Parts: sequence; C-alpha cells; structure tokens
Amino acid sequence: MKPMRCIPGLLAAMVLCLAGRASAEPLTFLGKSFCPIKYEITWPFLTKADPSKSQGSGIAPNVYELPKEKGVEEKSAAALGSDMRRLRILSAPLKVGDKVSEEQVLITYELPLESLMAEKEALSRAKLNGLEQALAVVDSKLTKVRQHQADLENMRADQSVAPIDVRLNAKEIDGLLLQRDYLAEERDLAQQRYDNAILIARSKYGKDIDVHKLPRIGYIRSPVDGYVLWTNSSLVPGMAFTKQASLITVGRLDPMLIRASVHEIAAQKLKVGDPATLVFHALPGQTFQTTITKVDFVAQPAMLQQPSFYEVELTLPNPGLRIHEGMRCDVTVNLPDAAQ
Repeated sequence: MKPMRCIPGLLAAMVLCLAGRASAEPLTFLGKSFCPIKYEITWPFLTKADPSKSQGSGIAPNVYELPKEKGVEEKSAAALGSDMRRLRILSAPLKVGDKVSEEQVLITYELPLESLMAEKEALSRAKLNGLEQALAVVDSKLTKVRQHQADLENMRADQSVAPIDVRLNAKEIDGLLLQRDYLAEERDLAQQRYDNAILIARSKYGKDIDVHKLPRIGYIRSPVDGYVLWTNSSLVPGMAFTKQASLITVGRLDPMLIRASVHEIAAQKLKVGDPATLVFHALPGQTFQTTITKVDFVAQPAMLQQPSFYEVELTLPNPGLRIHEGMRCDVTVNLPDAAQ
C-alpha cells in the first residue's frame, strides 16, 4: 500500500516540473524594422487649398513629415493653390545611401520670377518704415497738443479762454492717443511679419544670404542629419514638375526601430527592459541582441469579437547600416521562469 500512496505525490511533482519548464519557454513573434525619423519632401511646398498641420515649422516650410500609410492623390500645383505652377530642377546630386547633414542642400530649382518678386515684397521694409514714420508724426503732434492743453488750463484759470476750447483740445489728445496705439500695434505686427520673412528666406537661401539681393535659385535643404532613403526617378536636372510629387526622402538609420504586433495573451507577459534576440529573414544565421523599449497599453484597432494586439517596440543599434527599413525578423524573448 505504501507504493500506491507515493504515486499521487510523484504525479504532482511531475506536473509542477512541466509547468515550470513551460513557463520558461521562449516567446517568439514577427517584427519589422523602421527608421526612427523619416521625412518626405513633397512639391508643391505650400498650398492654399488643403493646409496641413505637418506642413513645415515656419523656418523650413518645404519639409513634410512622412505620413503613415497615406496615399497621395496626384493633383496639379494650380489645383492645390500653389503660387508656383511648375518646379524646374537645376541640380539634384545626391543618391540613395548618401549621408546628409541638417540644412545641407539636397535640391536646387529655378525660382519663378513671380515667386521671387513676392519674396522680395515680403522682405521689403517699406510698410514698416511707413508705419514708423506715421507713428513719429503722431508722437510729435501729441507733444504739441499736450503743451497747448497745459497753456489752455492756465488760461482757463484766468478766465481768458472758453471752456469748450479746453474740452475740444482734450478730445483731440484722446484721439491722438487712440491713433498712436493703433499705429503702434500695426507697427509691431509688421515687424513680426518682416522678422518671419527674414527667417524663412535664410532657411531657404542660407544664413549668410543678403536678403536684399535674392538669387533666382531655390534650395531644398535636409531637415535632419541622416541618409538619403529614396529619390524620385524623375529628379534630374532640367525636369519640370507640374503635378504633386514626392521628390526625396531622408531619415536616420542608426538606431533602427523594430515594431511588432503581439497578441494580448503574449503582450501581458512582456515588459520594458526584457532582453530579446533578433534574426532577420534577409540575414539568416546572424543574431542581434537588444531589449524591449516600449509596450503599448492601448490595443491596436480591431473588431469587438476579434482578439486584441499590442504594439511592442525594440531599439536596435545599426552602426554598419546593414539593417534597412522594412526588413522582417523573428523576435525571441526568453521569459523568466515564473517559479523563480
């Protein structure tokens, strides 16, 4: 009878041992590499028909942040409300894979005469100088009228001036004060517009450019330190773009981001800092070590009856630039033993 009593205990020990081994099994899921920062430069640079929040930052208005999985409908520049009806390329020397620095010239193009005149008009101080002159005239007149008001007050004490003259002069002072406030506000607004125009011009033509002698050449500059990721096949000297088009894409390749959609049951076992091993399908037999840097708390969109998936992100150093965007990989995370 004693051997029979030992059987349940042995079975229980075996179950616990198998459970412990199962909890220590690695978790594997599919991932894909992405650039951490990527910009697509699209023409026309500014449009009036469909303004977008991602259209530049004021000092680099020709830079668009690359949207997520969004198709671009081909429209003419005129239909999009652009002041430039065509973009004639003068030079585009960079190729895919070339390293670029922030503010480096990527493309030069012929600036249309009407656009050049519009920029020169924006950089003119004529309106600002006119407002400053008008403000100086009002200040001078206000000084004289106030002095006259003081004289009238003294004459009223001697009863040598009519009270209505004193009141009319005081109203004139009030009117001049309102006019001065209006001109001062207009002058400040014109000054801000002029300063912004200077910043935009220097972002396009360079920081050392003489804004009063603008060349008839436009420059497209890199918004970030990185590499050329893609270029339009038609981006060659002499080409004239008349419809909406993507010109060039630049971004960073080191480090790369690995993103994966993980099932809700597996995602709740992962946490930031867990070590992971990556094997890319394009580089079989080679392993890369990294750690999890983000586990989303909000599930990706799905139907109510479908299981939820959460985005998991890993950061992978890429000093040799061997990992390109879009490369798939198997991500293996060795989960710690729950019994430990």
